[in-house]
Amino acid sequence: MRIPQLEKNYCIMKILKLFLVAFVISGVISCKKGTLVSANVSMDDAAAMLGGSLSSSSYGMNNMSADVSLNAGAFSANNSPCGFTKIDTFSRHISTPSVTYAYKLSYTHKLFCNTSNLPDNITSSLTFGGYYSNSKVLLTNTGTLNYVIAGLTPTATVYVLNGEYKSSGTFKLKSDTTNTGSASIDIVVKNVTITKATQVIASGTATVIITGTTSKKGDFTYNGTLTFNGASMATMIINGTTYTVNLLTGDITKK
Repeated sequence: MRIPQLEKNYCIMKILKLFLVAFVISGVISCKKGTLVSANVSMDDAAAMLGGSLSSSSYGMNNMSADVSLNAGAFSANNSPCGFTKIDTFSRHISTPSVTYAYKLSYTHKLFCNTSNLPDNITSSLTFGGYYSNSKVLLTNTGTLNYVIAGLTPTATVYVLNGEYKSSGTFKLKSDTTNTGSASIDIVVKNVTITKATQVIASGTATVIITGTTSKKGDFTYNGTLTFNGASMATMIINGTTYTVNLLTGDITKK
């Protein structure tokens, strides 16, 4: 009388086993299919976008700081009167096998003097619009840079820059061209020193934040800090992860 019951239990166990195998197989298949679905913006992707916003190869903040110091030098060399305001509009573009950028920019500068009526600092606002493309990302953006640059006195060997860089636009990741979206970048720089003789950033710090949304995976936010180390290099820490940034090329290396 027990044999039929055993056979019944055996059949049930066999069905359950087959069901489990089928479930696991379907899970593996779905995981394989899942690799084709765009992931959200990773920390490395965010670091790459920040690197692009900083580097000379994409007309990032490193280029802008050089332009800023050149403009400051021109104010001093031309003996501009205190309170003098200058508006300058120009374009920057480059195209190489590895990187392309094109931007239109407009500066408004105002000169302030010290109590001895000697040039002391410049306040400026910059607006820009364009795009850059490198091996990692294509970013089309517009933005602003508002800053104060001090150190115009003849005895000073460096300029000191304080200000805020903001940009917003759309991006497309080269590693997965279906992963597109919008991104906003905010970089607040503090006491960034620029050597007058070379227009190269020597030291300083910044806070950075990048926020945005992807077309398939929703919102993302990454916060971090920057330390400018001189020799066109910087250290970037994003959500506790450390990267080195080449300010000339935009290349980033995770430590």
